[in-house]
Amino acid sequence: MEADEHGMIRYVISVNNTEQRVRPEDIGSTIIEFLKNVAVRNLTSPVTKVVMSVPAEFDQLQRNYTRKAANNAGLEVFRIINEPTAAALAYGLHTKPSLSNVLVIDLGGGTLDVSLLNVQGGMFLTQGMAGNNILGGEDFNERLHSYLKTVIETRHKQSLTDKEDLQTLRLAVEDAKINLTASDHTFLSIHLHSLGKNSLFQERITRSKFEELNSDLFQKVIDPIQTVLKATNLPPEEIDEIVLVGGSTRIPKVRQLIHKFFNKKPNTNIDPELAVAMGVSVQAGIIGGMWPLTVSAVELPTRVKKIQIN
Repeated sequence: MEADEHGMIRYVISVNNTEQRVRPEDIGSTIIEFLKNVAVRNLTSPVTKVVMSVPAEFDQLQRNYTRKAANNAGLEVFRIINEPTAAALAYGLHTKPSLSNVLVIDLGGGTLDVSLLNVQGGMFLTQGMAGNNILGGEDFNERLHSYLKTVIETRHKQSLTDKEDLQTLRLAVEDAKINLTASDHTFLSIHLHSLGKNSLFQERITRSKFEELNSDLFQKVIDPIQTVLKATNLPPEEIDEIVLVGGSTRIPKVRQLIHKFFNKKPNTNIDPELAVAMGVSVQAGIIGGMWPLTVSAVELPTRVKKIQIN
């Protein structure tokens, strides 16, 4: 990675032993073009227009480069909306007149973002944002991975350093974490070739053990929630709806902590990994005339800055 003559970031990569320099929007364009082609194959019709979502804290320059990446992929961008707004759209919260304050908690693989939206007459206004850019599902995985690595080394009386075996363990840990969202225990069974004759490693993992290993990290999910509420002078009881986004919000302990903090269950009616995409689809449907205008929503410009908690 380096800066060009204007101070903008670009990446230096090697393609067929030839050094090339590409900008982030070039990489973004390649990804968007791939997704466009997937859509074309599934819809069997041309795709030329798009509605996109971005993190709420994106400034105008970042939004412009996002638009440029889509344009370079052959797409006309009708609208760019914030991810928390998209999630709220997916849940249809803009159609509920009794709602005023919506908290969107987005916990993915590597980051945590909390946004407070004020909803009035179908209009969304971001009132506060806070987050932790080094907290997510991968951190929870790492705790379990480290624990199991120690178990293996103790049981087999040798260090586990083989990269392939470590990756095998890492993939098994991800599967175990997912299984523990629906069950109170799971069984891990993998072959680690560097262990020789006793290459099979099997272990029963309980949800309670997973929660114990990550207890301090789970508690950190509450920190940006408290920060947003403090910054906006809102007590927890004035939050009308809690929306969950991101695969890591499926973890039962995360949901329990949020429920306990607000004394209210979060809204889990929609797959948290699909909420943003579904909301963007709703917005695209509105613009394209496929949804009645009565469900449309207006997003007011964001003027607040995100508070980073690491």
